[in-house]
Amino acid sequence: MFYARILITTCLLALSTSIFAQTGIIKGTIKETKTQDAAIGALVKVEGTTLGAFTDVEGNFEIRRVPAGVFKITITYISFKNKTIENIRVEADKTTVINPFLEEDTKVLEQVVVRAQRTTNTEVAVISEIKQIQQIAVGISAQQIQKTQDRDASAVIRRVSGVSIFDERFIVVRGLNERYNTVLLNDIITPSTEVDVKSFSFDLIPSSAIDRILVYKSASADLPGDMGGGAIKIYTKTVPDGNSLSAGLSVSYRQNSTFQSGLVDIGGKTDAFGYDDGTRALPNPFPSRNNIISTAPTETTINKFKKLSDYYNLEQTNLRPDIRGNINFSRRFFLGNKELTNISYLNYGFTSQQLNSTQARFNFRGETNENFADVNVQNNIRVGLMSNWAFIINPRNKIEFRNLFNQLANKETVLRNGTNFENNLEINNQAFRFEQRSIYAGQLAGTHELSPKTKLRWIGGLGYTFRLEPDFRRFTSSRTAGTNDAFQINLQQFESPTLQQAARFFSVMDEIVGTGTVNIERILGEKNEDDDNLTKKLKAGIYVENKDRLFEARWFGVVNPNRIGQSLLTQAPEAFFQEENLGTRKVFYSEGTNFDDKYAAQNLMGAAYTNAYLPFGEKFIANFGVRGEYNRQQLQSRRRGSGSTINVDNPVFNVLPSINLSYKLNEKNVIRTAFSTTVNRPEFRELAPFTYYDFNFDVARRGNENLKNATIYNYDLRYDFSPSKSELISLGVFNKYFINPIEAALFYNGSTVAFTVENSKSAYSRGVELEVRKNFTKKFTGLFNASYIASDVKVAGINDQNRYLQGQSPYLINVGLFYAEESKGLQANILYNVIGPRIFVIGDNQLSANVFEIPRNVIDLNVTKSFGKHLEFKFSVQDVLNQPFKLVQDTDRNNKVTDSDGVYQSFRRGSYTTLGLNYKF
Repeated sequence: MFYARILITTCLLALSTSIFAQTGIIKGTIKETKTQDAAIGALVKVEGTTLGAFTDVEGNFEIRRVPAGVFKITITYISFKNKTIENIRVEADKTTVINPFLEEDTKVLEQVVVRAQRTTNTEVAVISEIKQIQQIAVGISAQQIQKTQDRDASAVIRRVSGVSIFDERFIVVRGLNERYNTVLLNDIITPSTEVDVKSFSFDLIPSSAIDRILVYKSASADLPGDMGGGAIKIYTKTVPDGNSLSAGLSVSYRQNSTFQSGLVDIGGKTDAFGYDDGTRALPNPFPSRNNIISTAPTETTINKFKKLSDYYNLEQTNLRPDIRGNINFSRRFFLGNKELTNISYLNYGFTSQQLNSTQARFNFRGETNENFADVNVQNNIRVGLMSNWAFIINPRNKIEFRNLFNQLANKETVLRNGTNFENNLEINNQAFRFEQRSIYAGQLAGTHELSPKTKLRWIGGLGYTFRLEPDFRRFTSSRTAGTNDAFQINLQQFESPTLQQAARFFSVMDEIVGTGTVNIERILGEKNEDDDNLTKKLKAGIYVENKDRLFEARWFGVVNPNRIGQSLLTQAPEAFFQEENLGTRKVFYSEGTNFDDKYAAQNLMGAAYTNAYLPFGEKFIANFGVRGEYNRQQLQSRRRGSGSTINVDNPVFNVLPSINLSYKLNEKNVIRTAFSTTVNRPEFRELAPFTYYDFNFDVARRGNENLKNATIYNYDLRYDFSPSKSELISLGVFNKYFINPIEAALFYNGSTVAFTVENSKSAYSRGVELEVRKNFTKKFTGLFNASYIASDVKVAGINDQNRYLQGQSPYLINVGLFYAEESKGLQANILYNVIGPRIFVIGDNQLSANVFEIPRNVIDLNVTKSFGKHLEFKFSVQDVLNQPFKLVQDTDRNNKVTDSDGVYQSFRRGSYTTLGLNYKF
């Protein structure tokens, strides 16, 4: 422990990240002013250097390995005036784009013959970058993103091989669910946007803000140790190409939702901006938990409850089309020989959805206990702001300040009707929920070239998440099945309320994360000027993260100790929940808050790594690294009922080696292999004993303070074939061995079913994957990725051969066809995705059986058309097939899904059609 504290203390003294390259790229298109034709064979030179290039038959040129700095460019072309462009700034690891026009010279030549050959291997930035990465990796660059015109990062990453998006937001790599993926924003681990699980919502980042996205499928020492599936690095822009201002607006229609009539909670005046204005808050002052529990109900206390917002405050409304708007702004300011830049994005979205779902629950014999039909109406609000600044001191020293803020809100009304066969009851239940989240991620970073052989990058980060769930109201009512009796509100006939019956739930969570990292790279020996990939390098770095969370919930339920009869309980909900029905001799609110409805949690992680990049000749490259991570996860709470202390304290030190090897058979054929050890840690919510009632699934959710960290051993072998510089065919195999994998599980909590998490003993996941990127023509490109995966789990020493690892799909298929005709400003694509059946939650195979998520075939269509230089039109249809989202329980317990199994939940989201306009000023 003493040495671990020294490691953490050392880490706290430092700040931040990966190393930048010393050179950049100048590229563009040269045309004739008068005819707008391409200038074929024009010579572009970088003055003061030996660098230059000729344009091809389309006027395109590209000059690589331009040293960082400010240059003058000269363009010469027979029968045209020479052109000089000054103050062309080249940034490290960036592409500078210029698109000049040439004027005819008054001197006329008798005859000019220009001969040029079409370039058949047009460079695609992402392919070139991936080839230089030693890990098993895929990615997409800013140049490709510009062509696709996707709205946000979730749409962009669909185009990355081997990656799928679940629920339009969350990433799936190699068929593993989101808990096994780590997302880094500009080399800092992102805060989880979902609070209760490890997940990042990719639709928070606009595509125009993205510089590139890289997905690492094999680990290395400079990547976080908590990555069993993959590490996804999102880099946002800080240095714009020039000054710009653009605005966009889109309108969307969702099948079976838009223009439908639905009941929604009226709420407060600021709901449309993602904030509760206090309408749903507890009145201040309000009696403490101890005051309510320790004394009999009084008129004074009951009057406090009467001041709560209206319990049943709904209005019938037609769901309007979804609206999204954005403003993008960039500026460059020159301060002498220094430069200050800014890129900012502001976006707003208001979306609605109505889901009509069916659900059923089964007993241990596979018979239906109850079924019900839900109407779920949701309003979702998002306000997002990104503002990135860069201060360029000189071409070798840069300071960056990045900021990302999102305000999210979800307002939800659920109306449920169904039958409880076990008790011969018809049910009529309702719930009204509002949740708001504020998420901020800020970074201050520096990039420095200390010498021609030494580069340094540091980052300090601050993350903050605030989640408020004020006044989540729900109630149940029932009547004898087959009768026309009035529904009766279900209440406890003593002073202990339940979470399901006429309850009001309030919760608040604050989490703050501080991060720091510093990385240094040193060239060993002499630099290879012809090919930087053949230069030996040594990297070392440290990373520290400190996370603090405080969660507190409080809830109350209406109870009926006075045994008030049907005259009151059979009133319609809007009448029953009026304040005049509350009283010491009537029904009243009772405190339900228990000891486990509050927890505090901390996580301190310190890491140090070293990594050697060693080319052995031109063919064989070895990348060896070791990472040490000290992680201390703590949680403090109390046990339900007894109030006894729960104190989780898990200090763990992991040594995580990694090896990445590549052998180049020739320029087009490369073999890669990798080995690494990674971990998977529980989230705070998974450790907390706090019980939360999930109305949508009609289950309680509870953590498990006894969870252990999972350890994963990863093996990869891949063959890459590059028919051309922009094409790639890859065939790979992988094997993952898990010790103590963490899985979502069902258990019986008294008479009801609950969700929790638990460790299995061990598991493996083995697969083969094929990736293809093919250019059919210059305008038509295809992407294909398929994976076949086998997994098996060992539980308590019993090898259950047929059960998948929870969350692991047995197959994964992605197909994309892309058409682009830049001269006409036309883009079009069609995307197909399917994920094989995977276990949503595991059963105990005694009282409950496994629940499977059934595959959905998803097809998306996108078309973008530009009109001139300023106006852009977009049309898209997502989920054309609109196949149902379906969960099926293996009621016959044969460890596979058949028609005889019971449908646990089923609904259709509806095809989603969007029309959008974007204008560049």
